[in-house]
Amino acid sequence: MSKAKHVGPPEGRELISLAQKLARDAERHAILSASLASQADRLMIAGLRQLDLKQAESKPRPRAVA
Repeated sequence: MSKAKHVGPPEGRELISLAQKLARDAERHAILSASLASQADRLMIAGLRQLDLKQAESKPRPRAVA
């Protein structure tokens, strides 16, 4: 038979365990957030490059004077 869960305020070891779990979760979220931010940066740069190319293509080119 398993022990019944302690009802009442959490004990010291339980608080430490919860704190460690929260710290691990926070680290995972930070890594994911950094990864998403990096991906957003790359997409932004790619989009800006495409806009620059389209602008360069639509500008009339100066003709050579002979």
